Amino acid sequence: MTYKVRLCFLCILPLLSWGCAQKSASLQKSVVPPDQTLYETGTKYLEKGQYLRSRLALQTMINTYPDSEKTADAYYAIGDSYYEEGGTQSWLQAEQQYKDFIIFFPAHPKAPDAQMKIISANMKMMGAPDRDQQYTLRAEQEGFTFLEMYPNHDFVPIVKQDLRIIQDKLAQKEESIGDFYAKRRNYGAAIGRYLVAMDKYPDYHNIPEVLFKTANALLESNNPDEAGIYLDKLVSEYPFTEYAQEAKQQLAAIGKPIPQVNTELAEVNEAKMKGQEGFSPVKPLLDFGKALGFVGSPDRYEEAREIVETQRAEAAKAAEEAAAREAEKADGIDIVEEIRKPVSEETEPEDK
Repeated sequence: MTYKVRLCFLCILPLLSWGCAQKSASLQKSVVPPDQTLYETGTKYLEKGQYLRSRLALQTMINTYPDSEKTADAYYAIGDSYYEEGGTQSWLQAEQQYKDFIIFFPAHPKAPDAQMKIISANMKMMGAPDRDQQYTLRAEQEGFTFLEMYPNHDFVPIVKQDLRIIQDKLAQKEESIGDFYAKRRNYGAAIGRYLVAMDKYPDYHNIPEVLFKTANALLESNNPDEAGIYLDKLVSEYPFTEYAQEAKQQLAAIGKPIPQVNTELAEVNEAKMKGQEGFSPVKPLLDFGKALGFVGSPDRYEEAREIVETQRAEAAKAAEEAAAREAEKADGIDIVEEIRKPVSEETEPEDK
């Protein structure tokens, strides 16, 4: 009996060994690579808003598997963890992480997004006009960097709009400093600031008022001849503004002739200002932030991404419709034209 049991066991043993080997091979095939596991863990923490845990998992992946195909994505995701965490220190960390990402992976498809997020992070940190403008200046520089690095990207029109918002704020700062000096009768310093606002930021939405303030500061400085230059400009180039009529009165008061309206320039300036009606660089947030000394900005990256995705979807739809029309024409029937064709143009059947 013992012999028979042993014989059965020896016969079954190969089958058991074969089954275990198959199971082991199956398990090995289903095992996720450790770098992929760490990356997925980090991104899951990021989605849940657990930013510190996300960074720990992602940084561990980078340190342990520097040659992983997920290394670039992990660098970018660490930047996102700081960006989404928010606050000055986190946004500064995000900016540095995105800059490192662009340096290490300049050809990566997300490189333009990283630069766009750098602009957005600095715009979030911009202060009110009466506060320090270091982040506004940084946002301006990063905007110029984007245009230089990615001149053909879909984000370019949005970056140009951002630069207009940023530069409008910088012009506001110059004007507010000029007002500060004017109130203290330091007219020379006030004029200097007003000129910077006009010369450096010619698209500033408040140019007519700055022209008027400059002229008044010059009149207060007993310099009517130079004041006349700015009053002339108001009358000839901005006749549609409230300041033009006052400028005429001041010109008459100092014995200067009233200039003719420069129709061409006036039309350009009026069109420009109409395009700026209601325009103010995040004005509601600025008004609220004055009491706090800090003003955030809407997430310009998310806004830009949504705009571009919508434009791409519309372009794809238009391309599909155009392709469908071409296919219909190739078949000898243009359905759109057939629908539009008047009844009178229909071909009468021939008499048999």
